[in-house]
Amino acid sequence: MLAEIQKTQFEDLLIKLSTNLSITRTQHEAAVQSYKAVGKFLSSESSPLAEYEPYVKPQGSFIIGTTIQSIEEDGDIDLDVVCEFKRKKNTWTQYHLKNAVGDHLKSHGIYRNLLDEEGRRCWTLKYREEGLTNQRYHMDILPAIVASGYSIILESAFSNLANENYQELKISITDKEKNNYYVSPFPEEWLQSNPYGYAKWFMKKALLVGNQFKNLYSLNESVKPTPDYQEERLPLQRVVQLLKRHRDIYFSKEQNDDIRKQKPISCIITTLAARAYRGESNLLDAMWGVIGRMSDEIEFKYMPEYGKEVEWISNPVNIAENFADRWNDDDSYRRNNFYRWLEQLKIDLHDAENKTGLHNISESLSSSFGKKPVQDAFNQLGNEMRLLTENDKNNISRSLGIIGMATEELHDVTKVKPHDFYGLD
Repeated sequence: MLAEIQKTQFEDLLIKLSTNLSITRTQHEAAVQSYKAVGKFLSSESSPLAEYEPYVKPQGSFIIGTTIQSIEEDGDIDLDVVCEFKRKKNTWTQYHLKNAVGDHLKSHGIYRNLLDEEGRRCWTLKYREEGLTNQRYHMDILPAIVASGYSIILESAFSNLANENYQELKISITDKEKNNYYVSPFPEEWLQSNPYGYAKWFMKKALLVGNQFKNLYSLNESVKPTPDYQEERLPLQRVVQLLKRHRDIYFSKEQNDDIRKQKPISCIITTLAARAYRGESNLLDAMWGVIGRMSDEIEFKYMPEYGKEVEWISNPVNIAENFADRWNDDDSYRRNNFYRWLEQLKIDLHDAENKTGLHNISESLSSSFGKKPVQDAFNQLGNEMRLLTENDKNNISRSLGIIGMATEELHDVTKVKPHDFYGLD
């Protein structure tokens, strides 16, 4: 009973922490308005691209609900979008399509100033809201060709999670490192990507909570031109947010630039977490279950070029793609970085969970997840406890400290007097 109360209190802190790591409603609405404006500009009647019907919509963490705040006060929030084209000029290669998008963005005074250097696959607009803390983000715009009737196919696929035909959601994207970048005008020969198949796969894992599907999140809603802001999150979404935040904090302390830049990539963390998740409804159980099983979800395959078996983390919607393909690069720190980060995460979570006293728990969590979101979580907890006290519903146990209304089977309980807040001692 005692352990259960402590577990509930700690889980409540983790929920508050993950909520504070999420983007705010203001940030969500600013991002939506920004990509809608880009889409409107690219598809306007005066646009040379209009006849190809470009359509901009979000992809990645924005649609699966795992976007997190930057650890830097002036850092960027990531926003990935796809600029889908229903068709193109018959002679256009990847080079032509990508540069048609870039050239039109450069023709707009504001976008020209926001535009970063050309990326491998994307064009990036870097937004900066002056005077607003953490209201900064960069938008990666990925040009792509989609199949005829793709929007109908997508809506049908997102409405039926039981259908696992992810291949129908593939899109053809631009990639200037591919040999046929300047040559092939045939989209089927371009690099194939499947961000929406991946989103469907992930959300099918996330929505299965306690052996039943939770109607908390709509994939169809997430790719609408103006998707609703997600107030609540599923346990798996919160786990991924906490894992990504811990990674960012952990590697921010690394002095070696080469090591720091090779921190575990988000698609590896998200994929392994989803595979390791077993539908736990309790966030703390989900955290421990995921981090305890993540390494077991890594496969090993023999690769002739290395003459040995290597780690293989397959893309769930394209098993031929290995997300860990760079772990075996010469002088790569990626493999070791992943395993040492995962071990440190276990140590840090165990340490925080077993601390006593508000101050000690706060210090431990702040070291692992950052001071501000942890402080905010404890402030929220304090406000809740004060309200309980004012309503004569807050209790304290000599053995556990503040326990709120959880008094069942406890015998060392007294009411907390107004204005006395002792914390989780």
